[in-house]
Amino acid sequence: MGMDIGGHEGLKSDINVTPLVDVVLVLLIIFMVLTPLLQLGYDVNVPPKATVEASAVANQAQLIVTQTEPGKVYLNRTLIDVGQLPLKLTEILQHKNDKTVFFSAADELNYGEVMKTMDLIRNAGAERIGIITEKVNVPS
Repeated sequence: MGMDIGGHEGLKSDINVTPLVDVVLVLLIIFMVLTPLLQLGYDVNVPPKATVEASAVANQAQLIVTQTEPGKVYLNRTLIDVGQLPLKLTEILQHKNDKTVFFSAADELNYGEVMKTMDLIRNAGAERIGIITEKVNVPS
């Protein structure tokens, strides 16, 4: 509130908006500086766009492990025991330059069982594990 100078009696009832504008501008500057810092993300390795010819060659050399039930694992559509999985994978991966193994699991499997199988794959020498989200057809 200010006093009216110049002969008029009484108080001036206008709102002084200067402090409000100062506070709002300071907050605007703070948010403008902090917003780019808060936009952190994860590094993702996105594969290059594959042609039909390249994908046909790559499919022949890929290792795909599919788990349909606890203890029931397929290695490239061949049913093997979970205990034999590390031995077979180690044997195959020793002779490969690209140590990528693709893994697929049934939706109804327990998370712990899936993680145990992924640990077996990693301990067998796989450097990268690709998770397949689409259903893989395996012989019944």
